[in-house]
Amino acid sequence: MKRYSLRRRLIAAVLGLECVLVLGMSSATLVYLWHEQMRGFDLMLRGRADSLLGQVHDAEDVNDDVTIDSAALDLRSSDLWMARDQNGRILAQSAGWTSEAASGIGSAHKPHDFYVSGGAFRGLALDGVRQIDADDTSPGIARPVTIEYAAPLEPVYAAMERAVRFLLAASLLLLLATAGALAWLLRRGLAPLEELSQAAAEMTPRRPRFRAPPSARATLELAVLTQALESATLRLEDAFVQQQVFVNDAAHELKTAVTIIKSSLQLLASRPRTTREYARGLETCMADCARMEDLVQRMLQLARFDGEPAVRRVHCDIAEVARDVAAQMERLAEIREVAVAVDAPASVTAPIDADACASLLANLLLNSVQHTPAGGSVKATVRAAAAGVTLEVRDTGRGIAPEDIPHLFERFWRGDRSRARSTGGVGLGLSICKAIVDTCGGSIEVSSRIGEGTCVTVRLPLAPAPEVVRELSVVS
Repeated sequence: MKRYSLRRRLIAAVLGLECVLVLGMSSATLVYLWHEQMRGFDLMLRGRADSLLGQVHDAEDVNDDVTIDSAALDLRSSDLWMARDQNGRILAQSAGWTSEAASGIGSAHKPHDFYVSGGAFRGLALDGVRQIDADDTSPGIARPVTIEYAAPLEPVYAAMERAVRFLLAASLLLLLATAGALAWLLRRGLAPLEELSQAAAEMTPRRPRFRAPPSARATLELAVLTQALESATLRLEDAFVQQQVFVNDAAHELKTAVTIIKSSLQLLASRPRTTREYARGLETCMADCARMEDLVQRMLQLARFDGEPAVRRVHCDIAEVARDVAAQMERLAEIREVAVAVDAPASVTAPIDADACASLLANLLLNSVQHTPAGGSVKATVRAAAAGVTLEVRDTGRGIAPEDIPHLFERFWRGDRSRARSTGGVGLGLSICKAIVDTCGGSIEVSSRIGEGTCVTVRLPLAPAPEVVRELSVVS
């Protein structure tokens, strides 16, 4: 995947938006300036036409051509104008007046644009009345006249060109200033994020704890990420510690088993033995090898359940599995003189793999049978309700001390290590049960009283009907 700079993207995005804004504002400003320029130009155009009409009105002879003093009227030499009477006779005109200008102005009384010899002009026609021989006693003779007046638009275009240049220069300076200020602000604003990443980069397997810098904690947007990282690293550190404890305990258990086998073999080889002594020694070694094999098998089983995904669509009949496991425990229960019973409906479906369910029940029943004295009883109860499936394994054993209950699911933990070899336990049974239940999204808890017995309660969510499970598997 191609890498990119978030800072550069933010700067480019902001500058792009600013360019759009500047373009829009500049366009609106230019449109406004154009309308204002044209409004002022039209006022100027009409004022000059009115001045011209006033001087034509003051002329005395109706038959004489009208003489116009351009300097007195402040008329520009580049302007085009003409005065004519109602019969179309030209009374006066500018030096540059042409038929092209006359056809361009026409009879329109509103200012409009046209071209004369390639130049842009704006003109209008103004009607008025010329009073001839007027005095104090007589109003004189009224003669209608028409004034056609036009002025070049070059000054307007020049003013708009200056405005465009100014806006372009101002916009360019604004963009450059914004880019510099934005780069500085982003560098300063993203400093807590850089410090946060640097703190995360300093984490090592030996130092998994993440310590967020104060700047990241003080930043509102990074506070949630900081808390998430700290929480994740705390769990990671706990996992490292548990893994280290697991490895150390596993190594200790394996070393103990190997040492026992080695001692037994050394004892057999220390002096000549009888055939019976050799046979008894080999039986002891075989028993220790079986115990070590069981330990390795449980460790592999625990590792497999730890790696299981949290969501599983398999299911099994937990009532049937409970009866099968209880039947397998009958021989051991008879030897220890413990009664094993199962109280379950004909069928209860639970979201758990059949092998995992069998391992769960086997560990729970085996623990109860091993820690129940002769004459006691162990009962497995399976119930289904709207909230889910409940499995209880209750015994009448010696019970567990209250201070030991929080440690029951820790790996290789045993409340009474003196019973380890007599019961064959290595402290992984309940850890395996916990891993299985967690994989299924359930819960497991232990309640016990000294001298009265122990009850292990497992709660699992209800599995969907088989038809629904088949439908889900087809869709997936």
